[in-house]
Amino acid sequence: MARIGFLGTGEIASAMIQTIAGAGHDIVVSHRNERVSAELQMRHPGLRRAANQTVVDESDIVVLCLLADTARKELPNLVFGDGKTVISVMAGMPIAELERLCAPVTEICVAIPLPPMPLGGTPLAVYPENVCLHELFGPHVRIHACASEAMLNAHFAATGVLLPLLDQIDAAANWLSAFTDDRAEAASYLAGLIGAYCKLLTQETGTDLAQLRAGLGTEGGLNQYLSRTLADNGTLTALEAGLDGLRKRLQLPPKN
Repeated sequence: MARIGFLGTGEIASAMIQTIAGAGHDIVVSHRNERVSAELQMRHPGLRRAANQTVVDESDIVVLCLLADTARKELPNLVFGDGKTVISVMAGMPIAELERLCAPVTEICVAIPLPPMPLGGTPLAVYPENVCLHELFGPHVRIHACASEAMLNAHFAATGVLLPLLDQIDAAANWLSAFTDDRAEAASYLAGLIGAYCKLLTQETGTDLAQLRAGLGTEGGLNQYLSRTLADNGTLTALEAGLDGLRKRLQLPPKN
């Protein structure tokens, strides 16, 4: 059993807590947001609420679920003891800066948890690899260990495709529901189609992306027509441009 403290009580903190709450850990969360922390306490009996410094003091593993700008204001007011592990889920907060803000802690990693992680099997990118993170979340997620901080930041950027993908499902569901008069069913149908193909990609013995694209790309087929239409209208170029637009924000090298 681990003593785990969460600074921040947003959606990501809630997902992480829900993922590990049944494992018998001693979990304490900051009560800065009284409503959200109280809801977490109601959902997870045994979870405690405390002031930020108490969260740090009573935890061996401190999970930072704050916005980077908030962390820069809050962390200098906290005293971290030696021997703790810090897991940050913040984009735009370099490890070197975390080392200064959380000194004398040296066991620090940055991870990218996603809201669906309580469902099991979701990817969790991390740098550097961390034993505590593996022990806590390894049984529940697929850990992607990154070889460098730049690689991790590129994974942060890549998660930005989620909302555009949902936007496309939304647009297609609106179109389909004009014929079915059932928008919820239309969205569920499209999500099921995409989920099935994603499952093929993520299974250990699954089909690779090139094979799936080839199978759907029959000459003159419906999928090929829509794919080419989107490409011809600049959708894929816009996606790449959007990803490149995150380079400076995430301290990635400029594009050659």
